[in-house]
Amino acid sequence: MSEITIVATLTIKADFQAPLLDALKKLVDSSRDEAGCLQYDLHQDNQNSQVYVFVERWASQEILDIHNNSSHFVSFGQFAKGKIESLTINLMTKIY
Repeated sequence: MSEITIVATLTIKADFQAPLLDALKKLVDSSRDEAGCLQYDLHQDNQNSQVYVFVERWASQEILDIHNNSSHFVSFGQFAKGKIESLTINLMTKIY
């Protein structure tokens, strides 16, 4: 099994920044507690405070699949619906 790295960039709609930021922090905390989570960090863009970037590392695709179906991840997705302007997810494999 090889590690999976995710870089996810999301832009939050201005009216929803405060409640969504709280939800993002809870998502990070819950995700870090999952077995097989090697890294789960949230960053905010220095030029645009509505842009956030997740950097995640998971032990395997199977572990990532479990995370994607976890109750806290699914709940976050439901809460965030309509509050995110854009989302880009890049799945990556470390090569060096």
